[in-house]
Amino acid sequence: MVALPTLSASDAAASVENVDDGMLYKRVAWRLMPLLLLCYIVSNLDRINVSFAKLEMMSALNLSDAVYGLGAGLFFIGYAAMEVPSNWMLHKFGARVWISRILLTWGLLSAAMAVVYSAYSFYGIRFLLGIAEAGLFPGVIYYLTYWFPRSHRATITSIFYLAVPIAGVSGSVLSGFIMSEMDGFLGLAGWQWMFLLEAAPAIVLAPIVFLILPDKPADANWLSRVEKQRLVGNLAGEQPDDHGGSVLQALWTPRVWHLGLILFTIVLAMYGVLFYMPTLIRGAHESSPAVVGLLTAIPYAVSVIMMVLASRNSDRTGERRWHLAFACCVGAVGIVLSVFTKTNIFLVIVGMCLAVGGIMMCLGIYWTLATGVFRGAQDAVSIAFVNAIGLTAGFAGPTIIGAISSWTGSTDGGMMMLAVFWLIGAALVLAYRQQPTAARAAAELSPAVDV
Repeated sequence: MVALPTLSASDAAASVENVDDGMLYKRVAWRLMPLLLLCYIVSNLDRINVSFAKLEMMSALNLSDAVYGLGAGLFFIGYAAMEVPSNWMLHKFGARVWISRILLTWGLLSAAMAVVYSAYSFYGIRFLLGIAEAGLFPGVIYYLTYWFPRSHRATITSIFYLAVPIAGVSGSVLSGFIMSEMDGFLGLAGWQWMFLLEAAPAIVLAPIVFLILPDKPADANWLSRVEKQRLVGNLAGEQPDDHGGSVLQALWTPRVWHLGLILFTIVLAMYGVLFYMPTLIRGAHESSPAVVGLLTAIPYAVSVIMMVLASRNSDRTGERRWHLAFACCVGAVGIVLSVFTKTNIFLVIVGMCLAVGGIMMCLGIYWTLATGVFRGAQDAVSIAFVNAIGLTAGFAGPTIIGAISSWTGSTDGGMMMLAVFWLIGAALVLAYRQQPTAARAAAELSPAVDV
């Protein structure tokens, strides 16, 4: 029997060094990102369809703007409450199992929105939907740190965030079409059909994710042993030092709270804009849900170009803070423009293009700052905790705008509030400092009581 030749340690190291990183990361991206992108597109249909349901469902059920704002926001209370436990479970059980579970449960609850009949049923299902979907976004952000180094993450995160404008374009057109064309079919209103049909993709995706998605590079049968070693080696070189302390202690470091406050201002503006954009557009141009859907798709389409350009330039230069602060200011200008020109549909659309573009630019760059501060379970939980802080703004934004709208009869005051918070966010970004030195991180995590 002839023995197979084996590589010496030096030959193996040379083989790893000879791997073309550019080609390797393109291959990994093509294998992972289409499925993850599709999952997040389906997730964002929840945000899109409830904003369109407002056009018909509120009057059909005799619900006020305040009820809509609170119900839209309660989703984020459930989401934020389960964010940290969900990401910890993903770290424990793996992305394949946990993401497929998320898809199945939120698909079923999203379909249940079709049976809403009162304010309290609206509140209850929105809250449960948030619990079911909790962990998808931060889980994927954490999952990507298993594969891509920091130098690639703004671009990769932006690819993932393409789901928001893609869902915005497709979801706006689809939601408007379903509400207009299927109203009354089999005795159901158009908004009920919209919830039922747009929930189906999540349920279908659940088993696909379970069967296809690898938990980590070692599980990817489409990578060679040398390629797996290269991926792991590239990430090992930028891992923060293990400074001890517990997972819970990581949550109380000033850096985590600073990142959380930045995200709070971004998310406050984000969901204030996204949940009320169809209403603003219909206010400037009274028309059917189908036409509103087509007009609403325009800002989402423009935002794709803005996000890709900003993220690529940020990765090329390695600069994050000024890019992020600029994006916040662009969004604030867009909101102000849409408020002061609210009867001119062209200028409202331009303002919404700037506002949604600002949102997308922010999100593509932000998570490059927020990942890799700690390692292992600490990083998984800190990402989820930061996202949970941000998502409390998802409750506050729509709720406050809804209350102001009910009180004043106009969304102007609420929208201007969003612009102010976005400028506060820009200031917080400029006050943030990048990854701490080993000594500073160790000081931040110096143990008091180990949990």
